[in-house]
Amino acid sequence: MNLLKSLYISTFVTWLTLVSIYAFIKLATGTAPLLSWLGLALAAFAPLVFFLKAFLFKTPRTPRHPVGFSILSGLGVVITMAISSRYGQAAGAVHILAGITLMAWLVYLRWYSVFRSRNSALLKSGAKLPEFELETLEGTAVSSSSLMSKPHLLLFYRGNWCPFCTAQIEELAASYRRLEKMGLTVVLISPQPATNNQQLATRFQIPLIFMRDPDGKAAKLLEIQHEWGTPMGLQMLGYESDSVLPTMVVTDKNGFIIFSDQTDNYRVRPELADIEMLLKSNSQSS
Repeated sequence: MNLLKSLYISTFVTWLTLVSIYAFIKLATGTAPLLSWLGLALAAFAPLVFFLKAFLFKTPRTPRHPVGFSILSGLGVVITMAISSRYGQAAGAVHILAGITLMAWLVYLRWYSVFRSRNSALLKSGAKLPEFELETLEGTAVSSSSLMSKPHLLLFYRGNWCPFCTAQIEELAASYRRLEKMGLTVVLISPQPATNNQQLATRFQIPLIFMRDPDGKAAKLLEIQHEWGTPMGLQMLGYESDSVLPTMVVTDKNGFIIFSDQTDNYRVRPELADIEMLLKSNSQSS
């Protein structure tokens, strides 16, 4: 199933790009019926804009169902249907392309984006964080227990290729001083190659701690490994096929978990303001 998802996301984004280009070329060349091509462009370009927005505008989270994009894509299908009924076979193929695009978008929202059975008991609030081993950017082995002398926020992220992960890291970086004043140390953990982690560390130029989880050993121990979680094709850029399920864990100074987010949708991430409120509440009660 995960292998199928890995293939799906790469194919889907490629499909949206090609269909959008095709429809806009037809519009630019004045190919009749123009309204049919306009409908196809809308059906494909609305979901494509969703992805472009995630990459270009650093969106750390989205609604579970981005209704606006779905409405626009659906409107495009309605337009092609109306034109198809008027012009018959001349617009029928366009209608089919638009329908396939809308269905593929809904499959992305309802199937690809969702993780099933996420419920690692090891990461529940109140549990002691299990001990595991990580690597620094220089390749030095570090035990997680050595990080537990004060409160920590551990973010297990998929890699540089995930726009929601990098946006979430950027959000943490922007709030780093507030979190530091609250006594919280941020540790960012990924199974991706050390060079990719180094790129992020260099980009933000603040003392967030970047760690690597070689071979996903910590992710396997914590039951958050994502087999075939990397989109197909990114392996050619040096990424492993297996990734990690996006997970955030906040621990107190004794290593006990006071907050855990095991999201069931990779686009739905916890609000940082909620984490800060939790930390204030926890410090007042302790």
